[in-house]
Amino acid sequence: MALVLVSVLAVLLVRALAPESPSEVCDALARGRITHLVALDGVEVRCDAVRLEPPTDAVRAALAAPEPDALVAWLREQKGTALALVPEAPLSGIGARLAALAHVVGLRALVLSPELAVYAPMRELALSSEERDAVAYVARALFRGAREPSVASFPPALRRVERVEVIVMLTVRGEPRLWRSARGTSIARALLTATRVARDRWREREQAMGGPLAKRLLELDVEVSLLSEDGSLLSTQRAFVNDAVTHDHGIGFDYRTAWHYVLPADVARRKTGAFGALTEQITEQGLTTAILSQSDTRVYRFVTVPLGVSKAPLDVRAAEPEEP
Repeated sequence: MALVLVSVLAVLLVRALAPESPSEVCDALARGRITHLVALDGVEVRCDAVRLEPPTDAVRAALAAPEPDALVAWLREQKGTALALVPEAPLSGIGARLAALAHVVGLRALVLSPELAVYAPMRELALSSEERDAVAYVARALFRGAREPSVASFPPALRRVERVEVIVMLTVRGEPRLWRSARGTSIARALLTATRVARDRWREREQAMGGPLAKRLLELDVEVSLLSEDGSLLSTQRAFVNDAVTHDHGIGFDYRTAWHYVLPADVARRKTGAFGALTEQITEQGLTTAILSQSDTRVYRFVTVPLGVSKAPLDVRAAEPEEP
């Protein structure tokens, strides 16, 4: 009995003396409202507000499965629970994809580093086909010059209070002509802001864009998507950034009160890798790469989640994309 008591006390003492994880890790878990962390072998995380738990047989079986459905369902049932693993850990099935830092539908990374990857379930986007059509229809109507509707006129699913970023893009057969995004507290609010900013930007460059937007709109598709964050990158070393930002991902950075990003297609198009795309975006904003070491800079990866598309009324040849 005494031996057991000594062992328990020793474990508690080691835990008490163990240093807390970097604030970036604990902050990311707090933003994700994580209270329980299922930690796989090799994970070392300690945040005061988060309880560590070992993986159950059900979790290990879900990780070994070829599809993420069981793992996503389990995490959603647990409420406030995330999964932590070590990148490149010897896992199979969907676990191997997570260890390789791939994007897995239904899951979102909260924080990524060479030593740690934390995944939580992504919120289900329960929009009907009518609601998806509506977001693109509203954007096209605003581009035509219609009066901006009130947020209260949108369906409840689009007014739901949540932190989102909506991107509105004008394309010709998939080739971007101009796009803008906005962050907001609902899809409806962000949609209205992004559309307004894109419309104003077209007006500023009307001659270069080939004429008034209302006229060119007959030839343009209107695409509306979410930019969904998929992990803050705690390391900005070239090798790690290039490994963590896969072909599904774009890369962005928050610096003080502003944010900038490179879309997934442009990361691939730049031919310099994700790290090159990041540093080029930084210098294009008149900044230096020294900001990567500053505490008020956060680098993140994201994926695009399509919401709705309004096809062009006229069929035209694809045009060369222009810089927004």
